[in-house]
Amino acid sequence: RGKSGNHAPDPSWTERTHFITMAPFYGWTGAWMVGVVVEFTNTLTDHLHADRLYRSKSFFTSVDKVVAALLAIIGATAITYAGFRWWSPIPFLLAILEWFDLLSISPLQVRLAFRMNPKFKERYTIVFREDGIHFKTSTVESKLEWTLYNTLLESDRIFLLVYGKRMYAVIPKSAFRAATDVDQFRDLAKRKVSSCT
Repeated sequence: RGKSGNHAPDPSWTERTHFITMAPFYGWTGAWMVGVVVEFTNTLTDHLHADRLYRSKSFFTSVDKVVAALLAIIGATAITYAGFRWWSPIPFLLAILEWFDLLSISPLQVRLAFRMNPKFKERYTIVFREDGIHFKTSTVESKLEWTLYNTLLESDRIFLLVYGKRMYAVIPKSAFRAATDVDQFRDLAKRKVSSCT
């Protein structure tokens, strides 16, 4: 192995093997460039989950709950003053749908965007490192700075790296090779991204 002025800890055998495989893609040379590696193909299920996670942290989620409560109050008031009519259950039904976010058109928009965007059909290889994020598909290869992202969101299924209004990168937890990689990524992202939820 070549000598380097700054000696990083020796990576595991798995990391060294993966480096040998990925090095030609990124032009890595010299000392071992160890990072957290994920490889995955996007799924509609993950993107629908990402949309729900993103919206659950937004201001409009609180507004939806208020609207649902108002609809329930309207229904109760109508029954109190007008008695039970054929239309009486409608406000309550709308309140339930609104409370559980079933009236939103956002899932439909996600489905359409997913099917129309060819990049989601490509396999992603992403390496998260201290000095940046290396991203590669069959058509794109780039290095991204951590400063691109302003918020990290997490659920039991995915991470979201948010960089704008309704704009984010979806990182499935299933793409990590080990639980320790998930923890390592979380620690790294929390240090690099200003807001974490």
